[in-house]
Amino acid sequence: MPVTTRSAAVPGEAAGVQDGLEAWLVATIPPVMRHLLAHARRRPSWAEMTYQQYNVLRIIDGEGPMAQGEIARRLLVSAPVITRQAAALTDDGLVERRPDPEDRRSIRLALTEKGRKRVRAMRDELLDAATELLGPLPTEQRGSLAVALEHLQVLLPNRSAAEATTSKGHPG
Repeated sequence: MPVTTRSAAVPGEAAGVQDGLEAWLVATIPPVMRHLLAHARRRPSWAEMTYQQYNVLRIIDGEGPMAQGEIARRLLVSAPVITRQAAALTDDGLVERRPDPEDRRSIRLALTEKGRKRVRAMRDELLDAATELLGPLPTEQRGSLAVALEHLQVLLPNRSAAEATTSKGHPG
């Protein structure tokens, strides 16, 4: 399938192969993610939670208590955004604020047991939603998609081609 290297896509129009790989990537990833999240939001653990709140919980679950500023940096949002998220998550009993032992001016967010259970249930339900979406694809297309996703892993910060091929598409 020939793909050009630069986009000629018109803003607001769907991108295709003739528009360039870049435009195709940009036009495909966000709607797929929105569709996946729409399926996930139908499940119980996603009730009254946003994807951004899920990401805050997911980061803390994967890495342990973390400074609010570091969470903001990883999510590419401003510190006040995480401050608001932290307040809501604290009010819901999902995270707790702890002093940072290395920097008294900083606050670390840590999951409560309720938060740990919630984020893991949300991840399981997100995976269920992905399974539901991928289900209709024929085996050959699923294999091609797995290879493409493996290749996309190298675009992520701090990922090498070797890491992408050893993880086999299992993001944390």
